[in-house]
Amino acid sequence: MKPHVKIYMKHFEYGEQDFVPCECCGRESNDCHHIIFRSQGGEDKIENLIGLCRKHHDLAHNHKIPASELQYIHNNFMLGNRNVFIK
Repeated sequence: MKPHVKIYMKHFEYGEQDFVPCECCGRESNDCHHIIFRSQGGEDKIENLIGLCRKHHDLAHNHKIPASELQYIHNNFMLGNRNVFIK
């Protein structure tokens, strides 16, 4: 397991077999995404890591979901607001 995935899993107390929701839509998350890409100075900190399903991960990498929107969703998720933000 990659270090940033371990950070994410530990913060939310998820086990390897647990259902991890996509923070955007609530479906199963397959990816832990850096909101600010590491190549752009993003760090392996929980504030910069968001759980995404494959669809939303692809959209994030193709800049179809701006980092500011991902950050807003993640901040709410961290506060316990687990609403579905994007379909």
